Amino acid sequence: MARFPLLSVVFAIALLTLAADVSAATIYGTIFRNNQPVQNAQLTFDCWRGNVVNTDARGSYRVSINFTGRCTMALGKVTALVIFYPEPTRFDFDLVGDQLKRR
Repeated sequence: MARFPLLSVVFAIALLTLAADVSAATIYGTIFRNNQPVQNAQLTFDCWRGNVVNTDARGSYRVSINFTGRCTMALGKVTALVIFYPEPTRFDFDLVGDQLKRR
């Protein structure tokens, strides 16, 4: 019987290790135009097809996905490179003409 508690501990550690590998990566930030928040703007991501995120009344957004690496974020036809790291990462942008410039 003493083997079962040890086996349970090993199994739990293995599950936690796997869960850490597939945990969500998060980016967040704010989008501005002329120092004003871009409200209710629809953002899409090429690494997260079919899903969209809208900025709130303060121009803020937050995205958590099961992906790490480079991704293109689009606001209409305007795009910017973002990188999903295992730890939450902030990306603030200024919408200037037809470009999203990182702050």
